Amino acid sequence: MARLMNPTSGGWAAGAWSTPRPRSVWLTLSALVMTLLVLPNTWAVDLLSSADQPLAPEEAARTMVVPDGFRVTLFAGEPDVKQPIGFCVDDRGRLWVAEAYNYPRHGDRAGDRIVILEDTNGDGQFDERMVFYDQLNYVTGIEVGFGGAWVMSPPCLYFIPDRDADGIPDGEPEVVLDGFGNHSNAHNLANGFAWGPDGWLYGTHGRTNWSMIGKPGCDDSERVRFDGGVYRYHPVRKVWEPFADGTTNPWGIDWNDVGEAFICNCVNPHLFHVVPGAHYEPWRNRKSSQFAYERVPTIADHLHYVGLANVRDGIGTPQEADAGGGHAHCGTLVYLGDNWPARYRNTLFTNNIHGKRINNDLLRRAGSSYVASHGRDIMLSRDPWFMGVTLQLGPGGEVYASDWSDTGECHSTRNTRRQTGRIFRIAYGDLKRPEVDLGRASLEELVAYQMHENDWYVRHARRLLQERAAGGESMVLVHRHLRERLASDIAIAKRLRALWALHVTGGLSEAELRRWLSSEDEYLQAWCVRFLCESKAPSSDALAQLVSLAATGDSSFVRLYLASSLQRLPLARRWELAEALLARSEDAADATLPLMIWYGIEPLVEEDLARFVRLATTAKIPKVRQYVARRVAGLPDRTGLQMLCRTLAKPQTVAVARDLTTGALQGLAGRRTIMMPSGWPAAYPRLLAHRDTQLTDAAIRLALIFNDPVATRTLRRQAQDTSLDASTRSRAVNALVAAKPDGLDALLIALVDDPATQQAAVRGLAEFQHPQTAKILLREFPRMGVAARQDALQTLASRRVWAGDLISALEKETLADAQISAYLARQLQSLGDEKLTQRVRRLFGNVRATSQQRAKLIAAYQRELTAAKLQQADLSRGRALYQKQCANCHRLFGAGGTIGPDITGSQRTNLDYLLENLLDPSAAVSKDYVVEVIETTGGRVLTGLPVAETDAALTITTINEQVVLPKAEIASRVKSQLSMMPEGLLKQLTNTQVRDLIAYLQSQRQVPLPE
Repeated sequence: MARLMNPTSGGWAAGAWSTPRPRSVWLTLSALVMTLLVLPNTWAVDLLSSADQPLAPEEAARTMVVPDGFRVTLFAGEPDVKQPIGFCVDDRGRLWVAEAYNYPRHGDRAGDRIVILEDTNGDGQFDERMVFYDQLNYVTGIEVGFGGAWVMSPPCLYFIPDRDADGIPDGEPEVVLDGFGNHSNAHNLANGFAWGPDGWLYGTHGRTNWSMIGKPGCDDSERVRFDGGVYRYHPVRKVWEPFADGTTNPWGIDWNDVGEAFICNCVNPHLFHVVPGAHYEPWRNRKSSQFAYERVPTIADHLHYVGLANVRDGIGTPQEADAGGGHAHCGTLVYLGDNWPARYRNTLFTNNIHGKRINNDLLRRAGSSYVASHGRDIMLSRDPWFMGVTLQLGPGGEVYASDWSDTGECHSTRNTRRQTGRIFRIAYGDLKRPEVDLGRASLEELVAYQMHENDWYVRHARRLLQERAAGGESMVLVHRHLRERLASDIAIAKRLRALWALHVTGGLSEAELRRWLSSEDEYLQAWCVRFLCESKAPSSDALAQLVSLAATGDSSFVRLYLASSLQRLPLARRWELAEALLARSEDAADATLPLMIWYGIEPLVEEDLARFVRLATTAKIPKVRQYVARRVAGLPDRTGLQMLCRTLAKPQTVAVARDLTTGALQGLAGRRTIMMPSGWPAAYPRLLAHRDTQLTDAAIRLALIFNDPVATRTLRRQAQDTSLDASTRSRAVNALVAAKPDGLDALLIALVDDPATQQAAVRGLAEFQHPQTAKILLREFPRMGVAARQDALQTLASRRVWAGDLISALEKETLADAQISAYLARQLQSLGDEKLTQRVRRLFGNVRATSQQRAKLIAAYQRELTAAKLQQADLSRGRALYQKQCANCHRLFGAGGTIGPDITGSQRTNLDYLLENLLDPSAAVSKDYVVEVIETTGGRVLTGLPVAETDAALTITTINEQVVLPKAEIASRVKSQLSMMPEGLLKQLTNTQVRDLIAYLQSQRQVPLPE
């Protein structure tokens, strides 16, 4: 086993893990392990993961690898449970399992069902089973409470009543809400539920199937568009609201001991700390976070996969096993039970779908939020079909894990075996589950359960207290006992339980919350902030206290929730709290706080524009200053931009002026010129007077957008002034190209033969249709530097009118040391001229080979690149080839471009992997690297990767530059199915060069370039 996993990186330490098995199983596994130890690691993993059939349910449980002292048993397996898409545990410890037979086909046929499984004798296996409901269409989530079952089955959220808890519905399902999206794909949609500590029912929601949520029968004007993230529904107040926006496909939410929420994301990145009102990566170009500008990143400081170019590349390899098993995750559990060893409490667990295991993330506070590090995985399944979905805590402190039991991506869109499914029970020691029925507990007992060490009791008892309060039972004694616990000196986690129980039962007045707001504990303060703003209408006295806490408090965690609460306040009441938060310069470097403040103040641009602009000068947080200026500059009404320029005309520090000009440039991205704002003539000389290089550059670029003749003359003079340094002159050229003033193309032609400005001028000429461009570039080509030559080729290949001259020169071999690279060949073909394409093919061959040709080529290289020959390679020469062929796009050992993924951590030691990616890079293109072919109204054709987009502009990265295109200048835009990396990169290399390049790519350390 030590050969398969690295114990120092979260894997499986030899001798430190145990799995109870019968002798026959041990003999089988012993033979398997002996086989694995004498085979290469990749073969070993293949043997474990390529079986055509799953292990039998009991054997799958017996063969799971867990730490010493743990025991896995089968709670239920097929045929008693099938397709378990989700499940929950009720007040009696019964498991309510949602079985998704219709997956992956949406439609209107019934057949999905809810079954109830009960372990009556506490032996860890169910012994009673009943079907609760079997007429659902596309079930994705289940929770129970308030007299029935809450079921997510997009497009509807249903409530199926069962008020006597006998497992028999009291009536037909009630549609609580509808409009949940199911229009795009099979499993990126609204899914599981969980009761939060504040009494709301929380759900997670994938990003692909966006929703228009509302009550049945309401029209679109009454609905809320939700693009994915986390949402919640209040079962008493009947209110739905979005809670946090973003991520890709979150599946499962849970809370730690102090009530902080966490979600796993089914694809990378895999873990987030959920703050109300936050916007999370990735953006996906949705309107819901159009003005977020930057989104809160993952808290994970690690990845569970190694295939960075394509997240599937590492699946099944030993390297991926060491990292954690794979990129896809499902189900979130923060362990708060009393059965597992104490070291696991407040650590987070999530199923790793491809890794066939349960990952463990270690949570720790960092600034206002958290950081999660990779802990030792708690379970590894030996069943090749194991596919974990949901994790739930049980009344004995045990954990239940469901297994979809199939093969394929995520939930297996092929759904090859609808008859399989398992639920496993993971316990420490020989645990006998206690007999429970909290629904029969008295109010006094439910209050006492708030102090239980197993949070299963705490949560169920709190929800039952909430139900009984909503039902009209007197809470006088309940509130008295809870207040006593809140005021005691017990651990803060238990005091918070009392606070939450008071809140859900209506026992917290504003006066009481304001009193506890003065507590010295930051978690108690933060929850008082949240509850004071829950109703969106705190009193003036309460708001004044929040402002004071923002100004003088010493906890960034509390300020995080003050910032979060901005979004729950009416716009006119946000100003003072925002100003107090923005005065805290110590929060400038925090990963989350500046963003949360920005999300809260952004709508104020519509409430009081002048005051909003003033925030940019008074704020002590640079990121917010920049975003205020960006938002103002981007307004369609020029009033805000004029205010901003008048502000810049007044005395400002260098830092403030720099942030405002940088933000203004971002807000104006994609606009060539606009009318000069009235305050600009006074602002421009003041900005230049600071003599700060970054500020000067930004000011000049702004001046060009404003068509300021002074700036244009200055830049023209700088571009031609040979006494200035090359970087200053090149920046001047680049700034002029971005503005495209009249007559610039003639200046660029004149600068082509100047080494200091050559590269900038050659790139800039692509923007213009100067009749001498092809002639001049071809004439100067032999005297150009290496980088400028590549730019010249790309410029000539960007327009049909020049491409013919370029190809003719290549055909005649009149370009010194020039050749058609794979990138250039594809760019020329992107021009869409069949005659040109035929000429390119005669020079280069087909840009895209057939699958049969690629397979033969890969096999030929495999025969040639033996281990012995790779040992003879010159790594330094290989690095030089890498610099020429790959470094524009990829980073390796900390250096290189960012168009493509960083390949340092990919499977570079695997020859098959390298050859497949080099020779067939378009076989599997990640959505993040889909190329587009853009033709401008001026006739330029660009092939590149879109990296940013606004209503005004598209930013696209090509092989040699990043271009911001005004949307008005885009004539056509077509997505390609090809990778940014073209085929044919190895075509023009000798066998020796291929050997050197491959060996360098496989190397584990950087080597010097040749002398």
